[in-house]
Amino acid sequence: MFDLVKWCLVISYYYGRFTGVLNFEIDFKTGRARVTKKATICSAFAHLIMLILMGVQMANVRIMARLWNKANSLHSNMFWVMSCVRMTGVFLSLVNRWSQRRTFISLYNSIYSLYQHDPKIIQYCRRSIVSKCFCATIYETLQIIIVLVLTSKQLTISLAFSIWFIMSLTSIINVIITQYFTAIALIRGRYRLLNKELRSILGETQSLMPNKSGVFVTKCCYLADELENISRAQSSLQALTERLSKAYRLQVICMSITYYLNLVGNVYLLFSINKYTSITENWPNIVKVIGLVFLVFYYLDCWLNSLNVFYLIDAHGNMAKLLSYRTHFQPGLDERLETVFENFNLNLARNPFKLSFYGLFEINRSSSFAVGNSILTHSIVLIQYDLQHF
Repeated sequence: MFDLVKWCLVISYYYGRFTGVLNFEIDFKTGRARVTKKATICSAFAHLIMLILMGVQMANVRIMARLWNKANSLHSNMFWVMSCVRMTGVFLSLVNRWSQRRTFISLYNSIYSLYQHDPKIIQYCRRSIVSKCFCATIYETLQIIIVLVLTSKQLTISLAFSIWFIMSLTSIINVIITQYFTAIALIRGRYRLLNKELRSILGETQSLMPNKSGVFVTKCCYLADELENISRAQSSLQALTERLSKAYRLQVICMSITYYLNLVGNVYLLFSINKYTSITENWPNIVKVIGLVFLVFYYLDCWLNSLNVFYLIDAHGNMAKLLSYRTHFQPGLDERLETVFENFNLNLARNPFKLSFYGLFEINRSSSFAVGNSILTHSIVLIQYDLQHF
């Protein structure tokens, strides 16, 4: 049977190997990650090529200006700022990959163990993983098509190297974000499965008729054992999420800044295309259509990235909400079962679930709303500056 999720993950793995982001190898027979000489050499070679291209790009900073020959100085400055931030972010992310290679191998093995323990978690994140891979592939492909069509008549070797470098940066960013997305999705799938089990335990507990019979005590002990297993699994999941956040914090910050600038730049670009019609007067109509489709998929991809994290936070919140229903139980339950419920609830209260990076920001709906307002504000500032000076 064709497994779309499996193929998405396999393609993502080989794409990561090709770009050098994955500097270790996965044994498909055992599913375990390991350091090999082949993986190290391939990744180091890919990064060496990337550094050479980066040097070529920095040494020929005016080459890409050909694409902006009808733009004003604000467009050019914005383009170069975004390019420099992209290069810096990717460079720091790749350095982080090498300095924490053992950490990422350990993380992969821990996340694979989640799937190995209960493959049903894929059912709860299948749509998210497939949608993410589809959107990322489509908008990256469309970006390549647009650039190739626009530069087909003025393509030179230097310009081709610059384009290849920019496309490589996009690929590396996509690989990093997709890996983080997949890890969060699998953790969320495990959370949802635990919530399903917890809901079942709550239903059985609520149907109990308190008495001192042996059947009642045995049932309470069984439910207490099951609840303790869920509590331990939740604690391990939260610890794994914290490890994941710690390992990816530098990369997430770099990618977040890149996405932020891209979103602001896209808003300003749409305004500029409407104001400066000379920029697009020689563009084929097919490029304009593809450009609009590209923006749709790009924003959809950003939305999926955000929803993936929000759904994980919601899954943890649902667990805490389910535990609050214990107040509806009939009095007289087994003391051990009551104690397990109380300890589970206290553990969740003492260890709130947060995704924080270097203490700079916490990912949640409130912060995303603030970021959205900031993107809108900075886009308006750019537009106002353009109206006043050009």
